[in-house]
Amino acid sequence: MTEPQTVASRLRARLKSIGEAADAHLQAQPAADQFAPARRAWARLSRNDGLERLIPVGLCALLVAAALVSTLPVVPPASAAPRLTNVAAVNVTASAGGAAPDARYGNGDGPLAPDVNDLYLGDGSIPNSLQNPGVALDAKTQLQTYAVHSGDNFNGIAGQFGLAPSTLYWANKSKVADPAALRVGQQLVILPMDGLLVTVGAKDTLDSLAAKYKITVQDIVDANNLPEATVVLGQTLIIPGASGGPVPKAKTSSGGGSTTSSGGGSTRSGSWAWPVGGYNYISQYFWSGHHALDLASPSGTPVVAAASGTVVLAGNRGYTGGGNVVWIMHGTKLYSTYNHLSRILVHSGQKVSAGQRVGLVGATGMATGPHLHFEVWLGYPWGLGSVSNAVNPCAYLAGC
Repeated sequence: MTEPQTVASRLRARLKSIGEAADAHLQAQPAADQFAPARRAWARLSRNDGLERLIPVGLCALLVAAALVSTLPVVPPASAAPRLTNVAAVNVTASAGGAAPDARYGNGDGPLAPDVNDLYLGDGSIPNSLQNPGVALDAKTQLQTYAVHSGDNFNGIAGQFGLAPSTLYWANKSKVADPAALRVGQQLVILPMDGLLVTVGAKDTLDSLAAKYKITVQDIVDANNLPEATVVLGQTLIIPGASGGPVPKAKTSSGGGSTTSSGGGSTRSGSWAWPVGGYNYISQYFWSGHHALDLASPSGTPVVAAASGTVVLAGNRGYTGGGNVVWIMHGTKLYSTYNHLSRILVHSGQKVSAGQRVGLVGATGMATGPHLHFEVWLGYPWGLGSVSNAVNPCAYLAGC
């Protein structure tokens, strides 16, 4: 500290002499000197040893500033080397002696990605279970099994799960050659809805399957909870509303329909006549997205009452999409409806018997082709403003 003190002493002596000269000058010409305030300040500073006290304070300030600067991160100098565009390039660099790439990033991602918007920072410890969600997703996860009990029959089991007997049959065709010959303990496959189980083949696509079974791709996607509109070879799918055909005639008498009354009506379950004479091909079954049966038949084919009752409506119901319709009441809270008719042959209030003509097959309303859209309701049709009261017609039609 000797040298700084000597310098300070010299500065103080110099300032003192300047201050004395300034005082003498001011006394001689007080009005002519415009720098008089500055000269007096320097003089006071030199007389009171102010500069000598300011030097330690200044040194302390410099030390604090140096400490702050030392804590700042070191910024490497900019390089003119070209930027690597992907992890493959980083691997080449690493093989030449550079640092190994960060394994958290995929090819084309990471800090060296050409587009920072594509950066993928990884999932941490969460496994990426949806990397390819369409693979291995199978309708088998929605299926149930039922063990046949003593006294069970085919139609009764189907009705227990709200299914058409044909749905139950085609899902178990490989092990149920005769629906009337069920064995106690036999395991049956139960679908969650009416439809057909299919296995995706090498040439199958969602579009081809939808076209084959005359439904939409979205119907298949929804019924199978598919996360993507794609299928893979060997995948099991439910085709909602589809059918492989009617159940074969029972070889014994034990497989008939149930005779339990249903819906409060006077007719027996499974005893109704087919509403389209000579045509019992079901082009679309009852399921969650279709609360009816579609019976494929040519335009103009006679439509008959499935059971005796009273006509409560005969006219057009465009707002429901049914077009020309006939609604028949069968006892208490039990109704059947006949939709898309090309012609109506009865009137409201008319009494009809089972098998009596009520209209002709057509394609009026929301129909893509001629067929009968046949419904059964446990309550006045559309009385609740929804299809919540519509039930599976196969529980009432003989041999459905």
